Amino acid sequence: MSLTFEIKGDDALIRKLARFHPEVIPAATRAIAEALKGYLAHYPGPVKHPIRWASRKQRAWYHAMRKEQGLPLAYTRNSDPMSQRLGASASTANVGNRQVGGWSTDNRGMDAVVGTRVTYAPWVQSAEKQQPMHAATGWITDKQAIEKAQAAHVADRIWKQIVEKWDK
Repeated sequence: MSLTFEIKGDDALIRKLARFHPEVIPAATRAIAEALKGYLAHYPGPVKHPIRWASRKQRAWYHAMRKEQGLPLAYTRNSDPMSQRLGASASTANVGNRQVGGWSTDNRGMDAVVGTRVTYAPWVQSAEKQQPMHAATGWITDKQAIEKAQAAHVADRIWKQIVEKWDK
């Protein structure tokens, strides 16, 4: 799962920065991505009971899957064998050169991406697919993270710092 967002700005300044200081734009987009990661990687409080299932079918599937795997009925965050450790504490888990679990940021040319390798992340934190039990627990969605960053004027503050430094 990864986030995509567009930042619009002074096109002339962006061209100037890209030409004379090509490292500035990737650094700025990475800083914005890091702020988004901070919102997404925040663990909510404990699970809310009773569990809010999307449907009876979902509840039945979950219970059957846990039984088939020989797991206890209740899921325990961070210690359950089914957990891929979604959130900030996962950032220390590495396999080879790649991060496993948790949220990470990376530059792709001038752009930056925020993503996770956790396979079930869309059902926990995607605005389109988040399941009711995760919403009830307090997991914020990708859309909510972007809204929080917009409300906090994250991109505006980062670009303002750049303009003050480089647009002389």
